[in-house]
Amino acid sequence: MSRQVCPFHTDESVVGQLLDDGSTSFECDRASGHPGNQPWFWLATPAPPSVPELSGLAEELGLEHELPAAIADLGHGWFEYGLVERSYAQRQPEGFARMVAQWGHTAIDKKQYTASAYLAGTLGRLSRRSAVAYHPGVGTGRWSYNTNISWWSTMPPGDWNNRTAWVDEVGDHSARAQADDLACKSYMPA
Repeated sequence: MSRQVCPFHTDESVVGQLLDDGSTSFECDRASGHPGNQPWFWLATPAPPSVPELSGLAEELGLEHELPAAIADLGHGWFEYGLVERSYAQRQPEGFARMVAQWGHTAIDKKQYTASAYLAGTLGRLSRRSAVAYHPGVGTGRWSYNTNISWWSTMPPGDWNNRTAWVDEVGDHSARAQADDLACKSYMPA
């Protein structure tokens, strides 16, 4: 049972009523001493869930700031994950190289957990802190093996119709697009 003191009567402790949305409703039923000389109602909202801070390599590399900046470098709108990764790798090649050295990358060798998985997970934690916006979508081009892939935007997010896919920037699987895709792999550490 939650109790609070009426803001107008410091001697009046009021028992709250838990509401379906998790907030608690309070009512001081004294008629005098409140604005309008009528009972006073107020709500107390629950504390937001605890979102863990970034730690380890993410904290060391400043991903809390670097990943939103990598998205901002792409412009306004929504961007397929691969474009965000490339933007980060171009902004911070040493940090990206450390991740690839530690976890690998599917552009080098097929693996279950890669630098891409680490970055996408970090972006997910940042989205829960409202530092970036997330939307699910379909992977394209080199990322098309992912039927569900993350798309990212700066805050506040724009219209979902304003989105840029990997194939919009790099192309699809034609010979020219494959050459462009190879050129894009230049952001991968040797």
